[in-house]
Amino acid sequence: MQQYFGESMSENIINLNKKDFNHIKNVMRMKPSEEVFVVMDNKRYLCAMNEDLKSVTIKEELQTKMKNKEILLYVPFLQDEKMSLIFQKGTELGVTKFIVVDFEHSKYKLDEEHKSKKLERWNKIIVEASEQSYRNDIPILEKFISVKEIKPVKGMNIVCSLDTSCVKIISDVLNRDTLCDKISIVFGPEGGISKSEEDIIVSMGYERVSLGKNVLRTETAGLYVISIIKYLEGCE
Repeated sequence: MQQYFGESMSENIINLNKKDFNHIKNVMRMKPSEEVFVVMDNKRYLCAMNEDLKSVTIKEELQTKMKNKEILLYVPFLQDEKMSLIFQKGTELGVTKFIVVDFEHSKYKLDEEHKSKKLERWNKIIVEASEQSYRNDIPILEKFISVKEIKPVKGMNIVCSLDTSCVKIISDVLNRDTLCDKISIVFGPEGGISKSEEDIIVSMGYERVSLGKNVLRTETAGLYVISIIKYLEGCE
C-alpha cells in the first residue's frame, strides 16, 4: 500500500503535499475511497482518498513503532549516482540526519546555487525512500559543511579510517555492549580522508575505526556501519 506524508490536519482530514498530486493521480491512478497510509506528526494512519485526491479521511490510527536510534551520517560529496544510493539506502536503514561534507579529496566542487539545487533533489530522494520504507519520519538533510564544522554527539562517534595503525576494528567499537541511542558516523570520499582532516575529526572525540582488510567503496562504507547498527538493534 502506498504511503504519503501529510501537510496539515483538521479533525479527521489530512491534506497531502501538493507535490504528491501528480503521482497520486497520474502515476498510481488512485481513485476516491482507495486506502493509503499517511504519516502526520510522526503518527501513521490508515486513510481513504477523498474525491479531490488531495486529501484523505482518517479511518484508523496505527500503532507507532518504537523510536529508533539517532544516526547522523556525514556524507562526502560524490558523483550523483553514489549520492542518490547513499540517501536512498541510508533512509531505508534508519539514518535520522544526513550532513554533506566538503572534504579535501572530494573530486567535485559546486557554487552555492548548484549546492541548493542538489540539496533539493536529494531531499526528494529522501522523502520518496521514507514513503517506500514506511518510515514515520523523514530524515533531515543539512547544508554542505566543512570538516571543521563536524560535531560529535553525546554517544558514539566513529570515523572510518584507512590508517593501519592506531585504529580499532569495528567489532571492538560497535557491539551489543557499546551500542547507544546516538551515533555519528564520518566516512571519506574516494581519495579518503586526509591525515590532517582525520586528526581534526579525532580531536573532536571521534574514534578511528577500521572496517576490515578489504578497502570498501566510499558509498559502501557508511551503509556498512549502519547495517551493523540495525543488526545490533534487533539483538537488543
